[in-house]
Amino acid sequence: GGIVAYGATNLLAAFFGGLPTATYSQNVGIVVATRVVNRVVFIIAAGVILLAGVFPVFSAALTTIPQCVLGGATITVFSMIAMTGIKLITSHEMSYRNMQIVGLSVALGVGVWQASASIGQFPEWLTTIIGKSPVVIATLMALLLNQILPNKPKMAEV
Repeated sequence: GGIVAYGATNLLAAFFGGLPTATYSQNVGIVVATRVVNRVVFIIAAGVILLAGVFPVFSAALTTIPQCVLGGATITVFSMIAMTGIKLITSHEMSYRNMQIVGLSVALGVGVWQASASIGQFPEWLTTIIGKSPVVIATLMALLLNQILPNKPKMAEV
């Protein structure tokens, strides 16, 4: 239901000339770290964000949070996101095929991102698609490898 509602709100926003909404993977990390999945908590958080957007004094007060506190919270949240992803990956059988798909996708995602200066040689449309985020290239590579690599080795013909 959440995915359908997410799609419907984006469709409605586009119909009225608005921008699409965005879901954030940080929510996964926060839920895993705090184990809080109560709607009231999310409503309160939405209210805080709404107040910060409407009242500049309130948002200025939020900027007084020390950078070290924000950095610690960010590291914790993103480590939980990474571990949730690893847990999802390892929940399936780690066959040679699956290890190749995951390993090559992650390596190419990080490698392309690290060598982003050399990507400037490619057309701008391609650079925009793959050069801005390692997640995009890793996802595209995983989808491609999932289609290319055979599921089961073929029996040798006698």
